[in-house]
Amino acid sequence: MDAQPLSPVGEAAVSRFAEQVFAHLGRTDQRRWARAYLQGLLAAPGRKSLANLAASLATGPAEAATVSLSLQQFINGSPWDWRPARRVLADLAAGPRPVRAWTAALVVVPKRGDQVVGVHRRFDPAIGRIVKCQAASGLFVATDRDAVPVDWSLLLDPSWTDDPQRRARARIPEDVTPRPAGELLVGMVDRLAVHHPVAPLVAGLDAADDPIRLAAALARRRVPYLLEVRGGQAVRPVLQATTGRHGRVQQGAVPAESLFPRWRSRTTAGTVTVLRGTPVLPPGPVAAPASGASAAQAAPVHRLWARCDGDGGPRRYWLTDLAEEAPAVLALLDAASATRSTVDRLGSDFGLLDFSGRSYTGWHHHMTLVSAAYALGRDLAVRVGGSAGSALRNSA
Repeated sequence: MDAQPLSPVGEAAVSRFAEQVFAHLGRTDQRRWARAYLQGLLAAPGRKSLANLAASLATGPAEAATVSLSLQQFINGSPWDWRPARRVLADLAAGPRPVRAWTAALVVVPKRGDQVVGVHRRFDPAIGRIVKCQAASGLFVATDRDAVPVDWSLLLDPSWTDDPQRRARARIPEDVTPRPAGELLVGMVDRLAVHHPVAPLVAGLDAADDPIRLAAALARRRVPYLLEVRGGQAVRPVLQATTGRHGRVQQGAVPAESLFPRWRSRTTAGTVTVLRGTPVLPPGPVAAPASGASAAQAAPVHRLWARCDGDGGPRRYWLTDLAEEAPAVLALLDAASATRSTVDRLGSDFGLLDFSGRSYTGWHHHMTLVSAAYALGRDLAVRVGGSAGSALRNSA
């Protein structure tokens, strides 16, 4: 399929948006190629390879070859800082609409070769097997409309950091080390909280490899949370307690799933019930003491929710330090669903899955521009109607 050029109004919208998001770039040529890459992500059909982006911007094969080299240099060779652009995107994502939550997602991108930065073997929960892939943790700002990506972290295994030559070739900074998804997510939360009021963090099992450790880290930062836990997660029921108050801890730990033997409470959004007593986290600063009545009474109290979409469907369990009732919790779970929809669109329409470079900085540059393309395309699509691409080609 041939590229369809943007309308003059569409090109003007891209230019204005690029100038706003990438104003921190010091050189005129950097800002020009940021605008060009952004326009290519929105206009190029199919896979967002450098060749396809260049073809959508050029008038012929000779010019496309030159444009491709320039885009390659801007993404993989130029040492510009992506963090200021992400701060602007976070400001725009919050915008005039109330922020409902911060949400997280893990993105697993299968890869064939060994040279693309970050490639390693890991278990992909979506397909239930080990794959060779790139894996990234993303942080999103969710409103009542959708969820917008505002930060990304690349998961690395030791093969990328322990080999000095491989680290140097990939331009991985010395302070970057292999860390689990939950730790990377906490780092992104810290960065976002510097400039924005905190919102509840909602994360499924894919985004939080150790939800109990993540909950402890968030509690220390006073960031409220709604985190998915496995049905087998050990919890200590609390009797006659409400969230945020002290209760009498039942000494024996039990699996979370054992506390929901029957489904009795329903809402229009699905089957939801709340534990009459609440679980207490075993580790960290929110620990439930193993013994001692007076110590147990001082234990922090949380709530455990279970949700089943339809009779007989799989149950999912969510731990929270929020005192919200069912409608508010369901709204937060809807934000998690919106995040997965955003990830799907980022992959199908904006090039999330298409980076094939060998540079750590290049990956961050590409992901920043993918996020910017989504933010611009979604705003124009809402204003004009239709898809992002059609809005930019047909806007008037």
